[in-house]
Amino acid sequence: MRACYYRLPGLTVASLSLLVAGCSSTPKPTLSMMADSTQVAVETPKAAEPPPDEGIDTESTLFTWLGVAKRPSERHSGPQVGRDVSLSLYLATLDTLKFASIASEDPRTGLIITDWYSPPGKPDERMRVSAFVLSYALRSDSLALTVDRQTRGSDGRWTDSTIDRKTVADLESAILLRARQIHSETYRNTVMSQ
Repeated sequence: MRACYYRLPGLTVASLSLLVAGCSSTPKPTLSMMADSTQVAVETPKAAEPPPDEGIDTESTLFTWLGVAKRPSERHSGPQVGRDVSLSLYLATLDTLKFASIASEDPRTGLIITDWYSPPGKPDERMRVSAFVLSYALRSDSLALTVDRQTRGSDGRWTDSTIDRKTVADLESAILLRARQIHSETYRNTVMSQ
């Protein structure tokens, strides 16, 4: 016999017991019960109890209470990234690029583009960073990073300029280091909660 047939009697008994428990209640007083006026008590409605601090559990069903179905696994906090995007790398990129405001981001594809940013003390120079998380793995080749740099000429027009490759490498290293920290914090919290 299959295992699902063994659960059927348990479910039937559980549903019948819930039905019986719901139908049974204290009987309403009748006229013969109210004849003795000394025993009649006025029923006052009870105040509604406040919900528990952790909130209402909307994920559980009768089957999870009975142990037949498993509870849904805890979802990660943060943006809902695509299946090929590392959440740790995506959050680390957002955290590392917080020096500039974000112009566009797409967690599903792993794309983050900042606004133009002028470093302190250099008003005639501006940069824009584009980051693209390429895979779920936590490796250096999982992140594509480009930095656009422009300088303002004497006529006030912005022209494209080159950027030192070391600057891009340092920014990639900072993002990967932060991603490792986020990943280890997430792992530690998951292990501690079990």
